[in-house]
Amino acid sequence: MNSLARRPVIVAVASVAIGVGLVVAKVIIGLLTGSLGILSEAVHSLFDLAASIFTLLAVRTSRKPADKEHPYGHGRTENLAAFAEGILLLIIAVAIGFEAIRRLIGGGPPVDPTGYAFVLLVGTILIESGRAVVMRRVGRAISSDAMLADSVDRLADVLANLGVLVGLIGVRMGLVWADAAAALVVAVIIVRAAGMLAWRSGDILIDRAPAGAEEQLRSAIRTVDGVREVRSVRVRRSGPNLIGDASIATGRMLSVEAVSALVGDVKARARSVLPRLDLAVAVEGQEQEEDLVERIHAAAARNGGFRDLHNVTVEREADGSLHLTMHAKLPGDQTLATATRTSRSLERTIRAELPGVNRIDIHLEPMEPAVIPGQDVTARNAQLAARMRQIVESHPGVKRCLDLELSNREDGIHAHVVAEVSGEINLEQAHRIESELEETIRRQLPEVQEVVTRVTA
Repeated sequence: MNSLARRPVIVAVASVAIGVGLVVAKVIIGLLTGSLGILSEAVHSLFDLAASIFTLLAVRTSRKPADKEHPYGHGRTENLAAFAEGILLLIIAVAIGFEAIRRLIGGGPPVDPTGYAFVLLVGTILIESGRAVVMRRVGRAISSDAMLADSVDRLADVLANLGVLVGLIGVRMGLVWADAAAALVVAVIIVRAAGMLAWRSGDILIDRAPAGAEEQLRSAIRTVDGVREVRSVRVRRSGPNLIGDASIATGRMLSVEAVSALVGDVKARARSVLPRLDLAVAVEGQEQEEDLVERIHAAAARNGGFRDLHNVTVEREADGSLHLTMHAKLPGDQTLATATRTSRSLERTIRAELPGVNRIDIHLEPMEPAVIPGQDVTARNAQLAARMRQIVESHPGVKRCLDLELSNREDGIHAHVVAEVSGEINLEQAHRIESELEETIRRQLPEVQEVVTRVTA
């Protein structure tokens, strides 16, 4: 355990040791003076000692890593300790208040406001003030609810001891009821501190969302590229950490890799606004009624029978019905009967997605083998390569031929061409140039089996 991790434990142990000393001192002097205020503070300190022990155990336990039985970690230990401390303080307050009221009404044993009682109270005020400052500072540094709760308890002790001190001064001045009145003030102070402590801790234990955290998280996720909609966000506190989940909507045809990258971006953006947040992200596809091509691809992906669907065209007829054409690839060794069943299944899935479809034409193609044997024969066919380069550069839309490779495969020579064109043209124009180049090369160079052309700016 490093020094930073040991610091809260050392502070908690020291707090327990100081608590023991204060309890012993207050009991002895309370019995010697007969002061209800000091005795009530002794009882208060006894419960404080128990609370400090809770804090020590909570700090040690909450820092344990998650395990099989506690997959979300042990952070709630701190919240539970803070809640228990609040309940203990309420019990103290009720007991002190009852006895104070009884003495105010029926009287009680005489109180001896001796000098050492004042020394004890002043010393206690100084010690508790120091403990409150240290516990609050360390609690904030490590986001420890248990330590922050203990610092609240220490501050309540300071106010309570001030009340008892005022009560003893009143007794010395001849006001015999002042000690019981001071004890009643102590009870009221403790009730307020305990109520606030138990309320805050109880809220966390019943998964109340931290104020503003959900809206802050929702706003951050909306800014991530690729997120179309933030559907739900939930955040709860667990000790010093936050645990949350978010449901987002994105394009229906994102690949697994793209979804994984999107989830990573969402988590990174979430941690930028809530650094201690452990976020789970659920991703759903968002249907866009107007994007018919995406809906067709989504239906095909849902069907799962095809590996590749491309060249999808949506034609709207004069009567408003839709005519769909597309190309789909299946394994080349698959029988036509099996391929036909797969094609009909895809048609049914698409019609369920788009009820307004009148006609669907699916052109079936065999899938290419995973690996094709070939050899670069550009150097051996320099004359053919030169003629091809000349054809490419003679096209009015081409600036120059950047690259050309001839590959010898089992079925003949395949050409791969890269041509430079203007960056100002659109993709439709660029594709037209690619098609024209491929058609011209096939027509003028019949010895080339296949041509793949790419244009670039």
